[in-house]
Amino acid sequence: MNTAMTTAVRALPALYYTDAGVYARVRERVFFREWQFACHVSRVAKPGDFFTFSILDQDLAVVHGRDGKLRCFYNVCQHRAHTLLQGSGSKRLLVCPYHAWSYELDGHLRKAPGTEDLPDFDPSTICLTEVRLDAFCGFLFVNLDPDAAAFADTFPGVETAVRALCPNIETRIFAQETWERERCNWLVAVENYNECYHCKVVHPTFASGVIDPGSYNIAPIDGIRCLRHSARAQSGPSAWYDTSGSDYGSFFLWPAFSLQIYPSGMVNTYHWRPLAVDSTEVHRQWYSPDGTIDEALQKVMDLDRETTFAEDLRLVENVQRGLGSRGYRPGQLVVNPGQGIDSEHSIAALHNWLLETLCA
Repeated sequence: MNTAMTTAVRALPALYYTDAGVYARVRERVFFREWQFACHVSRVAKPGDFFTFSILDQDLAVVHGRDGKLRCFYNVCQHRAHTLLQGSGSKRLLVCPYHAWSYELDGHLRKAPGTEDLPDFDPSTICLTEVRLDAFCGFLFVNLDPDAAAFADTFPGVETAVRALCPNIETRIFAQETWERERCNWLVAVENYNECYHCKVVHPTFASGVIDPGSYNIAPIDGIRCLRHSARAQSGPSAWYDTSGSDYGSFFLWPAFSLQIYPSGMVNTYHWRPLAVDSTEVHRQWYSPDGTIDEALQKVMDLDRETTFAEDLRLVENVQRGLGSRGYRPGQLVVNPGQGIDSEHSIAALHNWLLETLCA
């Protein structure tokens, strides 16, 4: 994106956040054609392990096969469409709770009760429908579009930038997850996360003791749909823990995932799951070297949940309500050539990516 814009850039019209027709297009063109976060590899670490999740109304399951391969399937029995798995856990076979059709961990049908004498029943032709699955630094992503570019080709160079901050990131283990339902469109939530123009107004304790708020910046990475957040680590006696390992970096990957690396390699993620045109579920996950939460990590988690996260929840719901106002006219974005904390160039980038995707 050109940061030296000479013409005014205005916010998107309200219909992009409120209109059911636009939401239907977003469903098909954004969430069913772009890479979506599934889970961390540590949640399906052993053969037989499975993890279920949904992208809108599409239920999915990641399964660790006996051959060591990770696969993702639509979470639906091929007999009469009952949901196959619930939650997460470990199984030797995937057995449908409706009629007990059973599948191997690679998705192939093993047994269907009562079909032994059917002359035209061939179990070898029946298999769960597989979904594309790619790994990135220990995080698993899926794409419902079989023709989409590979994850690495979609976000070239990002893994190198992530490993510069946390070289052994793939060894992290899932520790804890929190989530909240936000009464707003998914894009309202994503926009709020990806700009800090509001931070000085709304977040008085923003990243206190962890990073230097004045150094915070959000910038699009040229040529790919990724926003990089960066800041210097807090130093001296005001730091909560030893932050000397690295500075702060966050990588937002279009359309709905962000990987955050705090100073010294503390790792967490955000991902957003649309539920309806005006409802979104936001998930916050934390990772540690051994899957436990030490004192420093707990303090950072508590600060985030009790301040920034809670403050943003009120913001996005008020924005969604305002988007329904007959008096709202989309305002000019503050796109400063110098970028920095008081600029909305990241919002302009998000809007461009959405429009490009919907028009593709």
